[in-house]
Amino acid sequence: MVTSMRRPLVLWSFVLLALLAAHDVSHAVDDGLETGLRALALVASPQWIVLAVVAAFIVRGDRARSAVAALLLGLGTTAGLVAVHLLPFSPAAYADLDPSAASWLLAVVPAAVGLLVAGLAVPRLRGAAAAAPA
Repeated sequence: MVTSMRRPLVLWSFVLLALLAAHDVSHAVDDGLETGLRALALVASPQWIVLAVVAAFIVRGDRARSAVAALLLGLGTTAGLVAVHLLPFSPAAYADLDPSAASWLLAVVPAAVGLLVAGLAVPRLRGAAAAAPA
């Protein structure tokens, strides 16, 4: 059950997952990204399996596991988008492609929201550690 204290963490985690889904859709519909559907499925399918497990921990896990899962979701999303798309020497650097403005937004905004989710998770993780029996 989601407690009121965990509700913002769950809400923002699902906002982040929705943004990641939109990011994946942008790969499918934006010709400037030069992403084939087969390549997208090859990369996105395993990622979404992991994301489903992480989301389950965020919603159903105890306080500590939920916070750890959200922290990993947030930092992993930010690190992944920066490493794969936003750095100029990335393997799929947007600077080397011709993405639409929407695709740029769907790379930058989820990276920022990932930091927000991680930031929401840290105090909950600290609180869980403080509440743990000694």
